[in-house]
Amino acid sequence: MRTPLSSGLAAASLGLLVAGLAFRSWQVVLLALPPVIVLALGSLFPPARPRLVAVRTLSRDRAEAGRDVDVKLVVRNDGPTLDLVEIVDVLPREFEIVQGTNHAVVSLERGGTMPLSYTVRSPVKGDFRIGPVRVRSLDPLALGAEDAVLPTDARLVVAPTMEDLRRTKLQPRRTRPWFGQVSSRQLGEGTDFWGVREYTAGDEVRRINWKASARLDRLYTNEYEGERSGDVVIVVDARRESFIGTETDNPIEHGVRAALGIAEHVLASKNRVGLIVQREVLDWVPPAFGRKQVAWVLTRFFPRDCLIVLISPLQDRAALNAVIAMEARGYDVAIVSPSPLAIEWRLGEQRPEDQTALRILRMERDNLVSQLRRVAQVVDWDPATPLALALRRIGTWPRPS
Repeated sequence: MRTPLSSGLAAASLGLLVAGLAFRSWQVVLLALPPVIVLALGSLFPPARPRLVAVRTLSRDRAEAGRDVDVKLVVRNDGPTLDLVEIVDVLPREFEIVQGTNHAVVSLERGGTMPLSYTVRSPVKGDFRIGPVRVRSLDPLALGAEDAVLPTDARLVVAPTMEDLRRTKLQPRRTRPWFGQVSSRQLGEGTDFWGVREYTAGDEVRRINWKASARLDRLYTNEYEGERSGDVVIVVDARRESFIGTETDNPIEHGVRAALGIAEHVLASKNRVGLIVQREVLDWVPPAFGRKQVAWVLTRFFPRDCLIVLISPLQDRAALNAVIAMEARGYDVAIVSPSPLAIEWRLGEQRPEDQTALRILRMERDNLVSQLRRVAQVVDWDPATPLALALRRIGTWPRPS
């Protein structure tokens, strides 16, 4: 007997018995008998051991953060009749039930089924497991219980919300010898007019400049600026000190969302994308401290003509030293900085003394950003606004050489 009701009855009976003996009152001792009788009757009808089978289906196994996912669970009783059974479909703590319920207390006959339907939503990204199903069989008086766990798990991958960066001019300045969509400032296959030259055997007819040919009485061919692809390396600052705010509103979460949107945009432009996630340690990097590890990885595993997109809240001045070091090695660097001040201000009480502190911190951040802008493009991004809007405020990406 492991239910709260049986424990309460046993405690009440023991308390009354001890009180009656202490005060030598047989009336109080008699009051301890009814709980004992109820417990005795409950022991005569113990709960049956549940033998259930559960089947769970999801409307989708991949979803974006904030999207609804429908869950259907069917529990079948393959054992004896259960007078009272409690069923709970265990969910991750990040999930929110927006419709229906994952909990039921019913009576199940042999061969009977119990369907459960509900809708969940996850505000954060992650690889989640739904389940197992926990079952508790109770006796008619709810005094005894038999527990069982049904190992029925389902996997749900929640991806960050995708940023729409289709109108953002985010592309590397230096190109590689592969066809793409970046103007290479060299002759080749493309759509932008470059110049004309005399016709040579083998030129395509559609490239002949008929107006110039008619004026000069000889054939001339149009030449176009070649469009090629380049390399972009995204560096995400996911260190512990970069976590400021709540589980759903912090620079790391917004940085991952920005990295996903930038990677999707760069790949759609037929460029190559690399990724470095800086946490507390990098397993395959020799011992070093802070951003020296990132510089070591870049110089040994990525080409020097690539564009480095650093996504960091700029919590310390190490970013300035790292960007200067990467610029010295010949890399183009651009910085997207989710503002931790904007996040803290939204989550704070916004008292008058907080406004003074905010102005001081904002001056320090503006000073750091102004120093970084001498060597790189910097986007000071308030995560409450779309990233595409912040990227449009800058001019050429990256800095012109």
